[in-house]
Amino acid sequence: MNFLRTVVSLCGGFRTYRAVRDVPLSSALKYLLKLIALLGSVLMLSFIPWVLERTDEFATWVDQNFPAFRIQDGQVVADVEQPYYSGDNNFRFILDTTGTVTNADPAAAYGMLVGATDITLWVSATNPPNAAVQSRHQPLRGFPDGAVNGAYFRKLIREFLWVGMPIAWVLLILLGLLTCLLQAYLFSAVASFAERSLPAPLTMTQLLSVALHAVTPAAIIFTVYKLLRIEGLNLWLIYLIGYGIFLIGGTNACRDLPKKEDSDPLV
Repeated sequence: MNFLRTVVSLCGGFRTYRAVRDVPLSSALKYLLKLIALLGSVLMLSFIPWVLERTDEFATWVDQNFPAFRIQDGQVVADVEQPYYSGDNNFRFILDTTGTVTNADPAAAYGMLVGATDITLWVSATNPPNAAVQSRHQPLRGFPDGAVNGAYFRKLIREFLWVGMPIAWVLLILLGLLTCLLQAYLFSAVASFAERSLPAPLTMTQLLSVALHAVTPAAIIFTVYKLLRIEGLNLWLIYLIGYGIFLIGGTNACRDLPKKEDSDPLV
C-alpha cells in the first residue's frame, strides 16, 4: 500500500517530492524496480491478446496461401510442384525443396523461403529493385512434426508464449532500469554543478533520488499511450516532456529556502 500511495502522490504534485528527497538511494532503486516491474507486467499482459489476434490473422493467411506440406524429422515433405510461390510484394512465400531457389526475393518487403531442411526469413530494408535484404536462416531440426497449416502456427506460437513472455518481461525490466538509471544519473551529474552556485544546494544523492522518482508520471503516461495503441504519436517525445516537467518541478520544490536574517527594528 505504501508503494501505491507513493505512486499516486508523485503524480499529484511537485511538493510531494520533498518526502522522497532524502530517502536512501537503495530505497529509491527498490521503488524504481517495483514501478518498472508493475508497468512492465501491464504491458506484457496487454501484449498477449495482440499477439493472439495477429496469430489468428496469419493463420488464416497460411490456410489460404500455403500448399499442402508437412515437417517430418526436421525435413519438409511435399508433393506440390516446386518452386511454389504465393503472396504478393508485401509478403512472399516460397516453397522449394529442390534447391532451385536459394535466395530471398528482393521484390517483396517480407518473405519466407521453406527449403528441404531449413527456413529463410527476410526483410527488405530498402525499396526494389536494388533492395538491401536482411535474412535469417533457421534449421527445421527441433520443429514439431505435422502438417504446416494455420493450426500448426497457432499451436507453435501459443507454446512459444509460455517461454518467450517471461524472458521478454525480464528483458523489458532490465532495459527500463538501465534507461532510467542513465537518464537520472546524467541529470544529477549536470545539475550538481549548477547547484554549487545556489545558497542551499541539493546534494548529488538528493538529486539522484528525485530524478529516479520523477520517472513515475512519465512512465505511466508512456504505458497508457502504449496500451491505447494510438498511431502517429512520438511516445518517446511525450515521455521526455512529462519526465522533464516533473523532474524540474520536483527538484525546485525540494530546495530549502534560505532563511531571512532578522533586521534591526526601526527606532
